[in-house]
Amino acid sequence: MADAVTASEALAHFEGFMATEAEKLRDLLPAITSFLQAFGMDRPIQELKGSDVTTYVRANPPESQGDLEPLRSFLAYCSRLAFTETNLVPFLQLGPDAGGARGGQGAAAELGGEAFYVTLDGLKRLEAQLQEEKAKRPVIAEKLREAMADKDFRENAPLDAARDEQAHVEMRIRDLEYKVRNAVIIDEESKAGRANVGSVVKLVNLNTNKEQEFTLVSPTEVDPKAGKISIQSPVGVAVINRVEGDEVTVNAPSGPIPFRIAEIRG
Repeated sequence: MADAVTASEALAHFEGFMATEAEKLRDLLPAITSFLQAFGMDRPIQELKGSDVTTYVRANPPESQGDLEPLRSFLAYCSRLAFTETNLVPFLQLGPDAGGARGGQGAAAELGGEAFYVTLDGLKRLEAQLQEEKAKRPVIAEKLREAMADKDFRENAPLDAARDEQAHVEMRIRDLEYKVRNAVIIDEESKAGRANVGSVVKLVNLNTNKEQEFTLVSPTEVDPKAGKISIQSPVGVAVINRVEGDEVTVNAPSGPIPFRIAEIRG
């Protein structure tokens, strides 16, 4: 499970997720806020139970199922990011296709195959990086203003440099927004014993009988010195969603290497 976050922090995460759909967010927020105020904004969101959802809906009966869309959207998001212990969407009684899949292929399908698997720490770093990049916008705008004060645009190196910097920053912002918007936290429950983001995996080289251990992380969290390797690396691709005892082949630059998965933790 992800580290504990309060209901208000979970709401802030959701607002960030919906930032590109401002009009829809305005429609969703009143109902979500009322629900969380009834639950307690300062309480850890992982304390939210299915009975809380059912009790709230019974006390505030919707006129139609469409009126439950704000809660469905919020609870599905909390499930994907493992903020809640389980998927609480079913307690809205909207049917089997209402969403809230946790990790693995379920969340990938719910996000149209665009899930970006990451640890909670990794998500926090992505959010911090996004804010850092957005903070560069006013600085670049000032550089553009100063450069454009020179009316001769034909030979204006500062203007060209500022435009290049602006394009790079905007591309970086779009990339980070995409990753945050499609983030899926893989918790121990959703892994069901299979290797995925956040798992510590011990492999045995079947050629040399030597062991190696590493932690699987998203591409944005790679740190070889700390033993953190990407799920998109050759080793990551070989072990993802596999279980202890499985034999896998890593397509290394030097050629295929056979391994056995000796242990998976987390």
